[in-house]
Amino acid sequence: MKLHKLLVALVMFGFSLQSPKSIAWEQITCLNNTKKHWNIKEYKPVFDPNSIPINSEQYNGVFEAIRRMNLNPSSFRYTFGGLDNADGVGLSNHESEIWFTDLRIAFPDDGFAIAAVERSDSEISPTCTATESDIRINTKYRLSRAPVGTNKIQYNLLAKTELFEYGGSNENLTSTVMHEMGHSAGLEHEGDEMNLMGGDNLIVVNGSAIRPYIGEDSAGGLLAIYGASATPNEDLSVSHWWRDAQKADGGGSFYSVHHRTKIFDAPSGGAELPKECPYSKPDANGPPISACPEPVYKVNKGQTVYLELTYENAGTTTPLMATVNYYLSLDSYIDLAAANILLKTSSLSFKRDNDPSTFRTALVIPNTAAVISGWRYWLGCIVDPLDVIAEKFEGNNATYVEIKIN
Repeated sequence: MKLHKLLVALVMFGFSLQSPKSIAWEQITCLNNTKKHWNIKEYKPVFDPNSIPINSEQYNGVFEAIRRMNLNPSSFRYTFGGLDNADGVGLSNHESEIWFTDLRIAFPDDGFAIAAVERSDSEISPTCTATESDIRINTKYRLSRAPVGTNKIQYNLLAKTELFEYGGSNENLTSTVMHEMGHSAGLEHEGDEMNLMGGDNLIVVNGSAIRPYIGEDSAGGLLAIYGASATPNEDLSVSHWWRDAQKADGGGSFYSVHHRTKIFDAPSGGAELPKECPYSKPDANGPPISACPEPVYKVNKGQTVYLELTYENAGTTTPLMATVNYYLSLDSYIDLAAANILLKTSSLSFKRDNDPSTFRTALVIPNTAAVISGWRYWLGCIVDPLDVIAEKFEGNNATYVEIKIN
């Protein structure tokens, strides 16, 4: 198990998020030990109009995956190729396509447990060069967790309670397709970091909305393989998830396993604070969370607590200085509302080294009449709260951990 990274150096008046590692992402290797790549630096799939009707939830979810993957800072682009023509979709037909299908037909032994799969002609290329990549999304993704017999793919981005990490049963379509689009570009599964190519959705949640994102590790991989875009993007993020372990994917590589960040009683070591009710992330085939879909920590007024979160730089500039604000909020949507109590402002240096930084920040719970014992609040974080840094996607800049005042 990888230890959390800590703040290791002061930079100017802030901190530097440093890492001893330089590379974590993996590139797909072909049988002759060459690496998967595209010479044209573009993945341009068409959608199957029968299984992905225009303007349907499926269409919007897959199209959103293209949009979010294009926020990466590399020169590799994802382009919507339109709807497939009358010749139909299929493998090895010299056209990149995305469609929904029953994967139990292709994978009779475990097709029910596969959300989606990517296949490319790079596998038969002597130079591992891709010219076609097909993504098939399972219409029969039937994990055994309740409700039994239903598809466990969620199409929308608005309801976190549908995700199995937040009390539901499903995995998000957009994040799932983004993972497969990572394979299309040449990225292999990765188990050493919290990342898009791991075994769990890579999302930021603020309030009730789900915000899939490419993340530092995969963005770094695309930059290394294809070089920077002529108009590169910046992208900072903060999440209440971290990479806690890894598991084998059955093909010789590994998935990362993501768990919720915690609140502690010390800057390092120490103990996790007690929770209002038991919480543990569900197993993929286990029952959905019922009583405690998210951790709620018990704290005292006037107490110093140590909030653990994960910070990433998926842009081009490294390091990139940014202001980070921490709040005591009345709800789980962390913003600049006047009712939120500002607890701390820090200046952090985000270094993109393909290794997301998970560390703790000391915060003091206000001991005032405005903070009411017995109430639930949210310790929230906003990266670049005044939008000083030009980012094309601001939706992954804030998150929270819930608390209850004793």
